[in-house]
Formats: sequence, structure tokens, C-alpha cells
Amino acid sequence: MLRLNSKNLTQASLNHLSSQQGKVDILATFEEKAKKASSLWDGKSASQFGKIRTILKEMCVAVEICVYCENNEATDIEHIYPKKLYPEKAFTWENYVLACGKCNSHHKSDKFKIFPLQNAADTEDVTPPRGTYRQPANDDALFINQRADNPLDFIELDLLNQTFIFIEKFPQGTREYHRASYTIELLGLNTRGALIAARRNAAKFFIGRLEKYVNAKKSNNFQELKDAVDDFGTINETENFVQEQSRILESIKKDILESSHPTVWKELIRQRANLPKTNRLLNDAPEAVNW
Repeated sequence: MLRLNSKNLTQASLNHLSSQQGKVDILATFEEKAKKASSLWDGKSASQFGKIRTILKEMCVAVEICVYCENNEATDIEHIYPKKLYPEKAFTWENYVLACGKCNSHHKSDKFKIFPLQNAADTEDVTPPRGTYRQPANDDALFINQRADNPLDFIELDLLNQTFIFIEKFPQGTREYHRASYTIELLGLNTRGALIAARRNAAKFFIGRLEKYVNAKKSNNFQELKDAVDDFGTINETENFVQEQSRILESIKKDILESSHPTVWKELIRQRANLPKTNRLLNDAPEAVNW
């Protein structure tokens, strides 16, 4: 999971969200607000939310990839704070991300925990039982909010032991530990075997592509460039060598940046000191650290 770079909505979309939120906020009771938020969401404007979805796609961690699992196609506008628990945020732009249906409906859904006491590490499950409406004490959430937080401040991918599971960075019992542990558990990041296997394959992919990049960068002629990239694209020897080399380098960079599981790429960079081959390649291509 990565922090998302938020983008701005058009004023028309913001006005539409404000109008819809106003219809919720004006109601007297929490239950009325929660029911209204759900009914308005179910009948939301395809036109207006099509525009919102387009901006959320641009914010995805890779090309239209779920911001949670980083593996499946992002199809659902997901409420970070569930609208049944926080109807006051149902039509708030900062409360939206684009997730896959499995993460949105099966794993996260309306499940939610908070810290009920300020500055304390006690937690409370505020997930609403079916058919009930109870307002949480606050919005001090355990779930890591990618619109506001950097998940990598809380979790770390175990590359050194090659388990490719996420580990909490802070000691047990701390608020930070609870946030990391709950987010990992809620999304099934360490229990979905397909995700772990995909992260392992992603690491091999990124290292392989980075190695091609370094070898292409070191090439001095077309033959060396062809040997460096092997089966990655076609080399046009009628072009100027430097220009063709630059094109190939940009193509490899694009391949890395548009791939799924970008957290694996970021963790390879962050943990490079403990990964000799990765560190050597990044020393040869220091520009890749800032991609």
C-alpha cells in the first residue's frame, strides 16, 4: 500500500458532492442520515460520478489497479470511512479511493475499528450489525487512510526473508502497531495466497527490468544494446544510437512504473542496503530511486 497523490475535482463535481451531502446533513437523527446517505449513493448520478471515477483512476497506484491489494482491476468507488458509520463523509471527495470489488465488498465492506479514547491505544470495533445504526464515538480510525497517511510509515514488506508478507514496524500495543495490524488483517494482505505469490513475482520482475535498464544504460553500441535488452522490444538501428538508447531506457522505466504491486518496487528501494543485487543495480542507476 502506498500513499496516494490526491488530485483536484472540477468545481462542478465538488458542487454536486456538496449538494448531495447537504441532503444528508440536514436530517435530524444519525439513523436518518445513514439511511439517506445509502439511498443517495445507490441512486447517484452516473454522469457526475463518472467524472469522479476518472480522477480516481488517475490517482491509482498503477494503471487502474486497486489501491489496496495492488493486484486486481480498480472498479469500485470505495469509502475509506464507511457511509453507514460516517454519513457525514458519504459525499466527501477526500473519503474516496478506487478499489477492486473483492477488497471493497468482501474484505473491507462496513468493517471498522476506532480508538475510542484520545491518545490511548485501546480499540473498539464499531462495525454495525445488519439492520442497526449506531454512531461511532469519533473518527479516530485504525484503518490506514492512503489519502492522508503514508502506509509505509506503518508497515514493511518482508523482502529479507522472502516471505513477502507485511510486518508491523512499531512495537505491539502501540497505536501505530494497531493501525498496521488491523489494516493488514482487514484487507487480507497476508492471508490471500495469490497476493503473496504476485508480490514475489513482482520482485523478480522489477529486479529483472532494472537489470535490463542498467545494462542498456552501459551500452556503447547497437550490438551491446541488443544484448542488454534481449527480448525487450525492437532496436531500430537506423536511428541515432543515443536517441535509440534513450527511448529504450524510457520504455523500461515506463514498464516498471506501470506494473502492478508498486509497493514491492518502493520496498526494494527502501530496503536496498540489505539486498546486495538490488543495491548494486541502484548504484548503477541512481535516478531510479526517484521514479
